[in-house]
Parts: sequence; structure tokens; C-alpha cells
Amino acid sequence: MPNKKIIIIIGISLIFMAGLMYIMGDSKRHSWREHYRADSGDPYGTSIIYGLLEEYFPEEGLENINDSLTIQLNKKEKTGSYFYLGPALWIDSLRLNALLNFVERGNDAFIISPLVSFELLDTISGENCIDLTYDRDSFYYTEDEYFFGDSIATLNFPHEDLNKVSGYEFNYRYRADDQYFEWGYMPPDLFCEYQHEFTSLGIINDTLVNFARAKYGKGNFYFHTTSLAFTNFHIVKKEGREYVEKVLLHLEKGPILWDKTTRSFELPGQGNRGFGNSPLKYILSQPSLAWGWYILLGLAVLYLIFRAKRRQRIIPVLEQNENTSLEFINTIGRLHFIQNNHRQLALQKMKLFLGFIREHYKLSTKDLNEQFKKQLSVKSEIPLSVIEKIFSIHGNIERSKFTSENTLATFHRKMEGFYLKCK
Repeated sequence: MPNKKIIIIIGISLIFMAGLMYIMGDSKRHSWREHYRADSGDPYGTSIIYGLLEEYFPEEGLENINDSLTIQLNKKEKTGSYFYLGPALWIDSLRLNALLNFVERGNDAFIISPLVSFELLDTISGENCIDLTYDRDSFYYTEDEYFFGDSIATLNFPHEDLNKVSGYEFNYRYRADDQYFEWGYMPPDLFCEYQHEFTSLGIINDTLVNFARAKYGKGNFYFHTTSLAFTNFHIVKKEGREYVEKVLLHLEKGPILWDKTTRSFELPGQGNRGFGNSPLKYILSQPSLAWGWYILLGLAVLYLIFRAKRRQRIIPVLEQNENTSLEFINTIGRLHFIQNNHRQLALQKMKLFLGFIREHYKLSTKDLNEQFKKQLSVKSEIPLSVIEKIFSIHGNIERSKFTSENTLATFHRKMEGFYLKCK
């Protein structure tokens, strides 16, 4: 019996070591991490578009922003274009004001990122349709309601001179396989009928805006949410290069300021992004240290596997269930969550929400029409737009057969915001 265990351990160890050798061998060829570095030829580096921009206006040139963004933009009086390409645009109040002043003087800002400060968008739009920073912190990118998940997305242009009938397909590839990806798009509320600042220039999956222009002062902001399309992996393909060239047609002639100083954060729902600036970044960059780290993890896993078989788990003492109303609600909630029945859980939450309205505001919830919403807004002192958003999400959930976890989380946050701020 002991000999059999030794053989099993040796076999598992050999399989583990073979997997490590494959991983380490592949990593020597290139990294599949989305780092968007302009000096990298990795699949998700940006060396190709960096070279394209250098050749775009050869007499003007391309300048890197390596110092303070505030100083660099404030001293640029000549008309030009600020250019950022990455997974998330993070700017503090000083950098935000410098960027706004730079564009207001007649320059352009090209921002290619699925995550942009809501404060920047609200400043440009003047909050004509909706305040994006309401009930959320605009400086922390935990909001994910402006993303949809799929391995492939189709991009196109509404303008007839740029439009392609079949569109441009982009996929997220990690090593040899297409994988799930969170594709970003612009908040639809920015394109309501009451504002004229934002203009749609490009769409993703036929209906969502992923490329837009916003006038500000004498200049323009250009926002593009599909930064993946501008990486080396896609530009080397004919279709990807054609799409990027059409986007760059919107660049005005002048010097281009490539922003290398702005810090970036990870996209939501994407775990294959490396380790950022953690201590593991250096360890995994050195082959000898990486081997030692993986071997240590493997031995720890083997120890836990065989150690767990030597001891019987303690049998817990189960207390008698208490059939109280609160326990019943918690049990039902956990049951729906475990079964991934997000739609049913959302509908239960809506029933409780309507019960709260009937009890606290003495309003009939039989007809959820516009008059009802206006009365609820007046009595609760909650903006009508917030109440309409809650009922809009509920309507979408009620009409659909499937509800995602992100939709349930968004629905929950909107309701919690109502409960916390209602009178």
C-alpha cells in the first residue's frame, strides 16, 4: 500500500512538472498579459500603433508624456492631440483640470479605454441627462454595468463612408483559444435627446456606442471603449488594421502626445491579467525564481491533498432550525443564489420593494405608470431618473428568461440607494 502511494505521488509530480515546463516554454516566446506597452511586441502590446502614429504626421512627430501630465499639457499652446491607450484611465482632480483646459483651448484628446472617470463624462455632458456619479464613487472602477461578456464582438461605423456591411470582428485570444471577455461601451444616457455634446462615431454589436466625439470648448474629446482592437494581435490582421486606420482618420493634424504616465487598473471580470505591481511580478519575471515559486505551490498542494486523507473531519453539531420569518427570507435568498436563479431573486426583491412602497407611502402598486413614478418621486424625494432606472431594470428582468449576476448586482445597488436616501 505505501508503494502504491509513492507511485501516485511521483506520477502527479511528473504531470505537474511537465505542465510547468510547457507554461514556462510558452512564456519565453511572448506574454499574453494585457499591458498595452508601446515598446512591446507581445500580442497585447501596442508597438504597432505607436509606430503608425509616429508615421501619421511625420513633420509633427510623436512626443511621450513621461513627466507630470499637468505640466506637459499646460505648456502646450500649439494645437495637437493628447493620446491615451490602456485598460483604464485614472486621473486625479489636478490632471483632470489640466486635460479639460488643454482641450478647451482648441486641442483634441483621444482616450481609448473601456473605463473612464464618470466625473470627466459628467463635466463634459453637464449632467443634462443623468448624473453618472450619483450614488457611486467616480474614482474607483468597480461599476460594471457598461460591459457585456462574449468571446467575440463586432465593431462598425454608422457613417456611410466608413461603414462595412459585415462589420469588423474582434476576439479575445489567450494562448491558443478564444476566451470570455468583458467588452465595454459608452453609457447610453450620454446620448439622450436633451444633450448635444456627445456624437456617436462607432458601434459595437450593432446597438451599443463604443466610439464617440464630445465637443468641449474649442476642442474635442474622442472616447473609444474597445482598447483591445488597437493591440498588436489585431492590427497585424488586415481587417484590424483597416478598422484602426478608419478610427485614426478623426485625428487632426498636429503633434501627438502619448500618455505613459497615467496609472491603469484591471478590467472587471478578467482574471488573466498578470500581477500588476505586486512582489510576484519580479519573481515571475525571473525563470529560476518562477520555477521555485511554482514548485513550492505544487508541493503545498500535494501536502494538502494527502494530509487531508489522514484525518477525518470533525462532525459539526447541527442546531435545530428556527422557522422565523427572517431565517425563511435568508434561506430563500441563499437557495436562489446557489442555484444561480438570479431572475427569480430579482423578482422577489421587487415584491419586497413594492411592499415597502405600499406600507411607507400608501401608494397603490397595481399600475406602475408614469403618474405612480412621479408620486413616488415626490413622496420619497428621490430623483425621478433613479426611480425610472429601477423600474426599467425590473422590466428588462421580467421580460427576459435569463438574468446575469451583474444585472442582479446593479438592480440591488439601485434599490439600496433608494432605501438609504428616501424620506
